[in-house]
Amino acid sequence: MSEENTDSELVSAFKAGDAEALGLLMERHQAALFGYLLRLTGRRDAAEDLFQEVFLKLVRNPGAYNEREKFKAWLFTVARNAAMDYFRRDSARGEVSLYGDGAKPGPADFTAAAEPGPAEAFYGKAEAARIDAALAALSEDQREVFYLRHYSELSFKEIAEALKVPIGTVLARMSRAAAKLREKLGGDAQ
Repeated sequence: MSEENTDSELVSAFKAGDAEALGLLMERHQAALFGYLLRLTGRRDAAEDLFQEVFLKLVRNPGAYNEREKFKAWLFTVARNAAMDYFRRDSARGEVSLYGDGAKPGPADFTAAAEPGPAEAFYGKAEAARIDAALAALSEDQREVFYLRHYSELSFKEIAEALKVPIGTVLARMSRAAAKLREKLGGDAQ
């Protein structure tokens, strides 16, 4: 196995018993998947746990992935579901509300506490705080599409597959997100 193999080939090799293939898949998708989970949860420890949980699903049930699907879209679907379960568990314990209700924070309230991202490195802390505030103003659906596109670098087709919605819905959410970000950031958003 090598890095030149496709995701589907690596999954097939893993199913056939090649543990190295799983390592290559994890390395290949680590940055995008971990970044997505960190943005969703705002907590490094939670993102690390969820990252492991996503790949444990593949280890425990390799048949869960259907080779006809794009692996990356399947991976982000599993990650999204794991994050939703995480928020439900924490909500049941009274720790974190999935949507936030004014009294309890939602995932967007934690973005400022997350590790410095590309925006903070480029613009500095003040600009990063302004960007985080603009992202927090997006609806949850718009924010999720924005994160998947810009931070995890999924194509619109992969996002549609991961979210199980039509591509037109993804494009509409992204368009609305971009318009709202332009409005909040004074035309600086792309």
